[in-house]
Amino acid sequence: MKSQLQDEFNLAIRDYQLTPKTVVVVAVSTGVDSMVLLTLLENLPLAKRPKIVIAHVNHKLRNQSSEEQAFIEAYAKAHQLKLEIEVWPVSKHPKTGIENAARKIRYTFFAKVADKYQAQFLFTAHHADDQAETFLMKLVRGGSLQQLQGIGVRQLTKHTQIQRPLLNFAKTDIREFATDNHVKWYEDETNTDQSLTRNRMRTEIVPKLKQENSKFLAHVQSYETQLQRLLRATSQHADELVKQIMSKDGYQTEAFLKLSPEWQDLVLQEIALQKLGAGKLTDSQRIEILHLLHNQQKPTAQIQVSSQMLFSKNYAQFGFFPASELREKGQAPVYSMLKLNQWHDIGEYGTVGWFDANKISQDLVNADQVMKLSKNQIKTPFFVGAGSVDIKLRLKNGGHKSIRRVLMDAKVPVSKRKGWPVLKDANQQAVWLLGIRKSWLEEPFDSQQQQYFIIWKTNNLEELN
Repeated sequence: MKSQLQDEFNLAIRDYQLTPKTVVVVAVSTGVDSMVLLTLLENLPLAKRPKIVIAHVNHKLRNQSSEEQAFIEAYAKAHQLKLEIEVWPVSKHPKTGIENAARKIRYTFFAKVADKYQAQFLFTAHHADDQAETFLMKLVRGGSLQQLQGIGVRQLTKHTQIQRPLLNFAKTDIREFATDNHVKWYEDETNTDQSLTRNRMRTEIVPKLKQENSKFLAHVQSYETQLQRLLRATSQHADELVKQIMSKDGYQTEAFLKLSPEWQDLVLQEIALQKLGAGKLTDSQRIEILHLLHNQQKPTAQIQVSSQMLFSKNYAQFGFFPASELREKGQAPVYSMLKLNQWHDIGEYGTVGWFDANKISQDLVNADQVMKLSKNQIKTPFFVGAGSVDIKLRLKNGGHKSIRRVLMDAKVPVSKRKGWPVLKDANQQAVWLLGIRKSWLEEPFDSQQQQYFIIWKTNNLEELN
C-alpha cells in the first residue's frame, strides 16, 4: 500500500523505535480514525511492524454496536490479529454522566489488556483536529495554563505508555486515505449531535478557523508543544524551590516570602498540585492563601480548600493537611461541604441543606430556620461545622461580632458553644450561626438572580439551649 500518508506515518512512527517484538495495544472503535491507524500499523515495514493487539469496547450505546463488534471480530480473524473485547451491559449504564463512565470503562479495560500482553504502548487514534477541538474547548471554559494543555502523552500502567501517532495528521487526510484505500469503517451517529460542545467545535468552529488559515491545526500543535515545554521547565524549577523551603512539618513561611511574587504563585501551585492533585485549588483560594501568608497580623489561620483538606498557616510553617489530622492536634474545626439540593446530617444539631428555590416545597420555605439568598450575595459551595468561637459575623453597621460574644448574648451554655454549627461560604466567610444569628451580607438580595434557601431542621431547639 503506497500513499503519502503512509510514508509520513512511517517517518513519524520511528520515534517509538518499534520492532517485531514490541507489543502495541490499539484502541479500535471501528470509526474511520481507528481503522486507518490499524491499517497504517499493519502496513509498516516488516522490521518496524509491532505485534498488534486490538482492544474494542462494545458500549451498547448505539443500534449498530453489535454489528461493529461482529465486524472487528471478522477483521481480526482475517488479518490474524489478537483481539480483546469488553461488553458494557445496558443494565450497568448510569442515568447521568454516561460519557465519563464510558471513558472510565474503556481505559480500565485497556489497562487490563496492556497488562495481559505486557504491552509497551497503547495507541489511540486522536488526530490534529481532536487536538484543536480540545484546545478550543478548554480555552472557552477557562482555567489555568496547565489545564489548557491538550491531548498529550501519559502512562496507562507502570509499563505501558499512551501514545497518539496520528496527532500531527488532519482528519481530512485520514478520511481521504480511508476512501482511497477502501478501508471500511462505521460512522458514529452521535458525531452529528449538535447539542454536544465538541461536535459544534468540529462542524462549525474548526472549519471556519481552517478557512482563515490553512495552517491552523499546525499552529495549535506548535502552541501545545511550546506550552508543554514551558510548563515542564517551570514545574521542574518550582519543584526545586519547593524542596528548598520544605520543613519537617510543611513549608517555611519566611523562606517562601523571600521568593519573587511570580515564583511565590508558581511554587504555591506546585505544592497544591503535589498535595491536592491537578485543578483542585481554585484561583480564589490561591489568592486568599497568598494574602494570608503575607498577613503578619494573622500568624495562625486555616482556609478550607475542600471537604477533607485545609490550608494551615501556623507561625513559621504552612501547608495543606487533612482536616482530621489538624483536628487531632486541636488546630482545626470540623467542616463538611454541603451538596446542592441535599440534606446534611449535623448530629445532635439536626440537619441542614442548601436548596435551589425552584426545587423545594412551600412548607420548607415557610419553616422558621430558613435563610433566603440570591446568587450575587454569596460564593458557593457552603461548608458547615463546629466553628471557632473567634470567627466573626458581619453586622448591619459594617462592624463585626465574634461568635463567642453572639453565643454568650444568646445565653447558650458553655458546654454547647464549641460545637455550635456555623455555616460558611466558599470564601470561608461566616454566613449563619445556625438558629441564632445571620451575617449581614454586603450585596442586597436580587430577585432577578438565581435564588437559594438554606434550611436548618432540628427536632427541638430548646433542648440544644
